[in-house]
Amino acid sequence: MLEARTLHEIVEQPEAWAAAIRSFDAAAPEVARLFREGSPDEVIFTGCGSSYYLSMTAAAALQRVAGLRSRAVPASEILQFPRGVFVPGSRPLLVASSRSGMTTETLRALEIARRRGSATLSLTCAPRSPLARGADFCIISPKGHEESVVMTKSFSSLLLLALLLAANHTQSMALRRDLRRLPALGKRIVKVALSLTGDLGADSARFVFLGGGPSHGIAWEAMLKMTEMAQRPAVAYHPLEFRHGPIAMVGPSMVVVFFGTRAGARLEADLATDLRRHGATVVSLRDEWRGAEELDVDVALGVRLEDEARCLLYLPFAQALAYHRAIGAGLDPDRPRHLTSVVRL
Repeated sequence: MLEARTLHEIVEQPEAWAAAIRSFDAAAPEVARLFREGSPDEVIFTGCGSSYYLSMTAAAALQRVAGLRSRAVPASEILQFPRGVFVPGSRPLLVASSRSGMTTETLRALEIARRRGSATLSLTCAPRSPLARGADFCIISPKGHEESVVMTKSFSSLLLLALLLAANHTQSMALRRDLRRLPALGKRIVKVALSLTGDLGADSARFVFLGGGPSHGIAWEAMLKMTEMAQRPAVAYHPLEFRHGPIAMVGPSMVVVFFGTRAGARLEADLATDLRRHGATVVSLRDEWRGAEELDVDVALGVRLEDEARCLLYLPFAQALAYHRAIGAGLDPDRPRHLTSVVRL
């Protein structure tokens, strides 16, 4: 168990990020051509499970930094309710993500988009997969492939490709610079994440992950990692939405993790203070801005990144927390029960 492959794949992420950046840079001219010739009026990001959650962050990033209407839709919704997704007369670009490139719903969503004449772009770790071959163009994460069932470095490297796509579509250089800093920053962040999460939440019954804007998809991915690896009850919310009902379940047996944003810093700090007063163990991940006082764990990364880039550095904390809680419970994080690395219908 101490040699769980998942742990190695969490640690290997910065290397996978560097490779993803090189892959995107090589593909950038074709990506620009796809946008230029297709002239999309909307970008629809899709995938299943983790790939859908990275789509949430990617859509939020692209719409904010480029002003291009963007949204995330589960591939199953495109498969089952295509008229609820595609607007007649629109010119969407479908960006489909899948680690294996073989997920049934994602492949069928791609087929539906192509039949209606929409441009398609795929993101995958498998260059010879049906998803890679079926899209108008594909960008590969060369070092994102994993041996374990759960997605860690595949998730983060595919998300980085999607964020680079957003950065490439704006005139602002800030996000482009920030994204290229991530591999070097990630080496330190992974070490910090593993050291902080060893005993965190060991006796807790429930976990809550909160994130707004580009961090919202990260919250959902953190929820999934805790559910998959550690089989602990976990939920994800927009931070302020947690006040509207869910706060009723807060108590001493709960761990609440904030994936902080600069835009939401003040209101999120107020919420964190209230949750700790109600007995929860509160963890805050943020940048250099002032956070709430007297939290159980307050991690100021001090990286001074845009929200969209910083959210990638939150992932090792979520992954390491789930990994340690799985190990602590005597579970195998590499092979969670009932799960396979590819879902086929």
